[in-house]
Amino acid sequence: LSLLCVFQLLACPDIMGRGYRILRLLSRYLQSECRVMHRLVLRGLIMFCKRPLMAERMQSLLPRLVELLQEADGEVVGMTLSVLRKVLLARDIPLTSCIALQLAERLRPLFDNDANCVQLLSIHLFQHVMEFVEEVGKKPLKTHVHQSLLPLLCHLHDE
Repeated sequence: LSLLCVFQLLACPDIMGRGYRILRLLSRYLQSECRVMHRLVLRGLIMFCKRPLMAERMQSLLPRLVELLQEADGEVVGMTLSVLRKVLLARDIPLTSCIALQLAERLRPLFDNDANCVQLLSIHLFQHVMEFVEEVGKKPLKTHVHQSLLPLLCHLHDE
């Protein structure tokens, strides 16, 4: 399947049967170094997230999505934050401490991003990470939470 074909399939109401295959394909395109490709794939993933079952199935993409938070392209980062938030909200299982720690590390610099949208999305996602992390993983995150409190308070004061 080509990327164009995938986007046409995303509009189909009966996509569940092809969901895994499409996710594998989107995952492959997400590995690309091309920012335009990242934007296209993230738009597709945002559409995918509208279906809760599909959002749950995107767990395998979490490591790559966390990596994309380091992109210089604000649009890519904003879309990645939106996808991550929807995937976390769709999960019925706690977030592993490994992914939670990576997310906390990558989200902290985004609190100071020039784009207000990215700032707000990163703060909201940080809150969700703290809520959804498995109980065992909360202790390692304590340091990151403490380091993030001052910047968060500064943002609240600015508002």
